[in-house]
Amino acid sequence: MKPNHHRNQLRACLTGAAATIAMMSAVSVHAQEAAPQASEAAGSDEIIVTALKSGSLKLDQVPIAIQAFGGDTLKQRNVRDGSDLIQLIPGASQAQEIGAGYRIFSFRGSGAGGPIGDGLIGYYLDDTPFGVPNNQAAPPVQYFDIDRIEVLRGPQGTLYGLGSSAGTIIYRTKNPDLEKITVAGEAELSKTGDAGDPNYRGAAAISVPLIEGKLGLRVSGGYDRRAGYADIYSGAPTGTPREKDANDVTSKDIQAVLLWKPDALTTVRLRGWYFSTDQNYLNVINSVKPPFASFQGDVVGYDRRRAWYLSNTITRDIGDLTLTNATSYQKSLPGGFQVGLNLGAPLGIGTLINGGDARNFVNELRLATNKGGPFKGVAGVFYQNARSLYTFNLNFPAFALSGQTVTKTENAALFSEASYELFDGKLVPLVGLRYFKDKRTADSISNGVPVSIKATPDAVTWRANLAYYPVPNWTVFFNAGTGFRSGILQSQAQADAVIADGVPSGLSLTPDKLRNLEIGTKGTLFDGALRLAVSLYDIKYTNIQSAFNTSIGLAAFANLGDGKAKGIDLEATWRTPIKGLTLNMIGNINDSKFTKVIPAFNGADPRIANGKRLLNTPTHNFRLDATYETNVGKYEMFVTGSATTVGRFRLGDATVNEINPYQLFQASIGLRRDRYELRLFADNLSDERGPTSANGPTLLAGPRPRTIGVTFRLNTN
Repeated sequence: MKPNHHRNQLRACLTGAAATIAMMSAVSVHAQEAAPQASEAAGSDEIIVTALKSGSLKLDQVPIAIQAFGGDTLKQRNVRDGSDLIQLIPGASQAQEIGAGYRIFSFRGSGAGGPIGDGLIGYYLDDTPFGVPNNQAAPPVQYFDIDRIEVLRGPQGTLYGLGSSAGTIIYRTKNPDLEKITVAGEAELSKTGDAGDPNYRGAAAISVPLIEGKLGLRVSGGYDRRAGYADIYSGAPTGTPREKDANDVTSKDIQAVLLWKPDALTTVRLRGWYFSTDQNYLNVINSVKPPFASFQGDVVGYDRRRAWYLSNTITRDIGDLTLTNATSYQKSLPGGFQVGLNLGAPLGIGTLINGGDARNFVNELRLATNKGGPFKGVAGVFYQNARSLYTFNLNFPAFALSGQTVTKTENAALFSEASYELFDGKLVPLVGLRYFKDKRTADSISNGVPVSIKATPDAVTWRANLAYYPVPNWTVFFNAGTGFRSGILQSQAQADAVIADGVPSGLSLTPDKLRNLEIGTKGTLFDGALRLAVSLYDIKYTNIQSAFNTSIGLAAFANLGDGKAKGIDLEATWRTPIKGLTLNMIGNINDSKFTKVIPAFNGADPRIANGKRLLNTPTHNFRLDATYETNVGKYEMFVTGSATTVGRFRLGDATVNEINPYQLFQASIGLRRDRYELRLFADNLSDERGPTSANGPTLLAGPRPRTIGVTFRLNTN
């Protein structure tokens, strides 16, 4: 990518921000201050969310399957990365984790085709999406500086321009304090089983009001080193390993947030974020107990991820409406992974190197209601312009293949939702509509042979919802919606490899779709002491785009057919009669299967067949959290514990068919006083070992071995 193009994209981002400020400031009207953002309401247990973009609602009044976690809850449950967060979500699972910087998640069966193509889950950093087309990796956010997270399950395209076919996770970062200087920090030291060295982590933030009540700056950053625990063998796992404890991880990030409130009606928020995640070798190993990777030859594996991300959000109240313009520019710097592979005779041991970089410009302009009243709605336009480079190199003694693909994406979406309260707000129907138009081109070279391909998919998706509020503390809802995902563009070498194995494919895959029907209820009992949420869903997947394990070892893609999933999500929170003791439970039971599998795909892989379970979709997941808090003299003591179980799930893998059920246990105990907190914690107490996925003869390692440590926190907020 040429430097001038980068400057033009950034100039467009800043120019758009300035133009929007001018337009909003020119409007001379009376309006109240914007509705509060989603948070745990001060002095109560009620959680206020704004994920529907048309005003704020109490969590139990939002008529969809949604969760919200405040920053304190994330700390209490020891959430440090995406794999920790996913355990708190019913029906969610981790589909792949090549390295610490490349994690891919699935909701309710959306991972049936594997970790490929555009993201089925949309990841939003505040008001703008993270990621680039044809990539599903979740953002490696620093949870220390997260104010709250909102999780919406089910298609969300009529609210979120990115599409978000299976759901959306919204990460809300902390704002500067406009009134006073605040600081926060934490330091952690721990030891992981099988690792010779300790883990250590530190993070800090400072917020400074530059102009009291008007302008403030918050700067934060963190450093996290996780010691390696897997050994590396050049050949068979005998004798002395070539390297010991080799898969260590170093993560760094820094961000700055500038908040400006020029008047009571306008808010401008600028954010800049840089992160890097470096792992030596990968989580791709041959054994989890003891942990090692064998037949690596002299290949030094790695996973490198780094990017910077700029965004601005400008809001202006105009009477009963709020106009919002959100812009972001993401630049993923050159990175990727290298791994040693043993494909056996006649190919032997060789090297696979995947790499690339990307940039992504996004702008969303929307208008939404912001006050009470029977009518609520939101309408907007979303625009994306992205470019990504993907390179690959397979080098074996008897075989070599290399190439690259440059993919360019330009798309736009019109989206809207509207609802109206009937019978004094007892019954609220809602309809939503999205039109999406995409233009994609891919220029690829495989072993020196150039190929150009183009696709122009478009789609109309919709959502319909009916909410019923029989009593003040209960909501019953029916939700229906559709999702759409553009087709993957792949190189000629990839398409040829799939076709050579007898499976129909091409340079451009058919887009896949889903339809979701859901009915649920949520509310509280016993004066709010018990909160319950239950939803039942029925999902149909059409033209599933799938990864395909070609016989030559090159990753490639094809449409495999259709699938369906039915299940139930459960949530409960109980403030027990025992003072200070609170129990939280989430759960999911999922019954899913393939339908209308393309016969040739089934012939190439008999495990992908009509009636067989969807890939990467556990039969169930449950988690129980217990928290006990009490005063001990001048200190507040807390004790937490959790138990997680994940059911059996199937893989579309050449050698590993299923992952067995596994259980995780963790606990902590600590003291707080004023601004200070000291916590002793233990993760994976039972030292559970197992993969979360597999790739040929290798495993994508699952839970990190037992880890015990101590965390110190300081907070003046």
